[in-house]
Amino acid sequence: MEKKQYSFGSGELLSQLKSFGEKGITELTVHDAELSGSRPKLVSLLNAVAKQAPQLYLNLSVKPDVIDASVINLAQNLYCTLDIPFTSANPKSDKYLFDKKLYSKKAAVLNNAGLVFGFDMDYAVCPGDSLKLFRDRIDFAASLYPNHIDFAQLYSQSGIKEKCTGTFSSQDIALAKRIAVGTSVFYSAGRAVPWFNIVISALKINPSKFLADFGEWLDCNNFSVNKADGQTIANLTHKEIEKMQTAFMEIKFEEKSKTHLFVIARDLVRLYGALSRVDAESEECELDLNFNPDDLLSPASLNLVSFAENVCMENCRIKVFAGDDCPDYKII
Repeated sequence: MEKKQYSFGSGELLSQLKSFGEKGITELTVHDAELSGSRPKLVSLLNAVAKQAPQLYLNLSVKPDVIDASVINLAQNLYCTLDIPFTSANPKSDKYLFDKKLYSKKAAVLNNAGLVFGFDMDYAVCPGDSLKLFRDRIDFAASLYPNHIDFAQLYSQSGIKEKCTGTFSSQDIALAKRIAVGTSVFYSAGRAVPWFNIVISALKINPSKFLADFGEWLDCNNFSVNKADGQTIANLTHKEIEKMQTAFMEIKFEEKSKTHLFVIARDLVRLYGALSRVDAESEECELDLNFNPDDLLSPASLNLVSFAENVCMENCRIKVFAGDDCPDYKII
């Protein structure tokens, strides 16, 4: 089925909502700077979508300071994703000002409400930024369990340009891009949020270091964001990315002499990946696992070292399928 895209100005958006169903529009992306920073306008849009186009999948840019109970309550009744700018609080300042307390608070509220959210991040764009600060943002962002972490500047059409400064050299920018690409592929496109911090904790490595190494691994295997530079990452299926994730993770666990933990981690990645593909692509499958899926999805798996010591291996074959309300599985 051919996909069509429509563009609307912020002024005409509300008046056009009723016609979306007639036009077959199923997804709406709203990245409007004025709306994302205004709680009244945001609430007005959410109310309008709920009343006039509840069938829409809504991708909405929202500044963290406008997220409150009213926004959350409305968003919970819609099929939506919130994209939150994860950058300097004052881009005009000569210092990079970042409010960790604000983001931590808002992420906790969103996670508790069961809402899907992600972060829009940049590097070497705001005054005062540095590679160290960018690494710190990556490490902090991963600890908040966002669904995705995106970097618009990786794509030429975004118009966002990095700037070499006294705190962000051209060499730093190249490494930051490698981290950003690694994050976009391994974490975001790889749907790693359920298990990423489990793996990082077992390896005793910072997320930014792990993702930088994965970005380097992508370079060595001729993968790139842009078509002219190599194999295009955007064209990879989730199943292909999952194979890349497990291949890279095996290397990292071997480096740490923890291959016994990799067996568990690989099961986690494959199980969560299969469940996600049922949900996103309606793709059912059968999997051979080394551990019972009930154990893998239990709190016991939050610590791989403890899991290895206390949970017995139980080779089993399962079928992953669409349940009544959510993806499900059964041992066959």
